[in-house]
Amino acid sequence: MNSNLKYIVTTSRNANSTIRSKARQKANEWSVRYIDRNHISLADTSGDAEAAFVLDHDGFSLSTNKAQLRFTLGTAALRLQSIARGDPDTLIRAGELRAGDQVLDATLGLGRDALVAARAVGSTGGVVGIESSWPLFTLVSEGLASHIPGDESAIIQPLFADSRTFLAEAEKASFDVVVIDPMFAAAKRSDGSFESLRGFADHASLDPDWIRSARRVARRWVVVKTDHAESWFGPEKLKGIHNGGRASWFRAPPSY
Repeated sequence: MNSNLKYIVTTSRNANSTIRSKARQKANEWSVRYIDRNHISLADTSGDAEAAFVLDHDGFSLSTNKAQLRFTLGTAALRLQSIARGDPDTLIRAGELRAGDQVLDATLGLGRDALVAARAVGSTGGVVGIESSWPLFTLVSEGLASHIPGDESAIIQPLFADSRTFLAEAEKASFDVVVIDPMFAAAKRSDGSFESLRGFADHASLDPDWIRSARRVARRWVVVKTDHAESWFGPEKLKGIHNGGRASWFRAPPSY
C-alpha cells in the first residue's frame, strides 16, 4: 500500500446492512479505515483522507474531491465486440496472440488491454497484469473479480508490483508476449477515465532497460503502445507496426 496517500472505505448514502458489512470486511482486508457514511456528504465522511473507496450496489468506486473512478470495460467493450465480429485488433495482431498463450500486461491500469488479451488467448491461456499503484490495483482487482469473462476468455490475474522489478526477477522466456503501455507518462489519448486515473497512476516513461528486461522474458514479442518513437527504439529493435489515432504501436523480438 502506498503510504503517501490516505484512504478510507465507506458506502453510498443509506446503504443497506449487506453493503455496509461488505465495506467493513474490505476495509479490514486492505488495512484501511472504515467510516459509516450515514446521511452526510462524501466530503464530510472522507475528512482528511485523500481518496475513498465507496461501495454501492454496482461495486466500488474510487473517489476524491475532484473525480470519481469506477471499473468499467470502457473501450475494451468495443474492442471485444469487434473481435467477436472477426475484425482485427492491433494488440492481437502485434503480439500474434493465439489460444493458449501466456501474456504479461506490465502496465495493467484498468485492464483494457488485458481483457482483450484474455479473449485472444482463450480459456486455455493466461494473462497476468502488473499494477504498481495500490488504489488502481485494488479497484481493478475488485472489478475483475466481479466481471464474468465467459468461457471464451482467460482469467486475468492482477498482481500488485513494480513491473520493472517483476521483469527483472521473472524467469527467462516465461511469457509468450509482454505488453507495455506507459499511458500516464504524458497527457494524451484516453477515454473519460484517464484524468481520474492520472492522480493515482505511475507516471514512469519508457526506457531501454525496461524494454531489455521485457525482451528477456518474452518468448515471441514485446508489444509497446506509446505516443511516439524514441531515438533508442532502433537499437532496442522496437519497430513500428501501427500508427493511427492517438497511439502508436511498436514491437520487439525476444533477446534470448
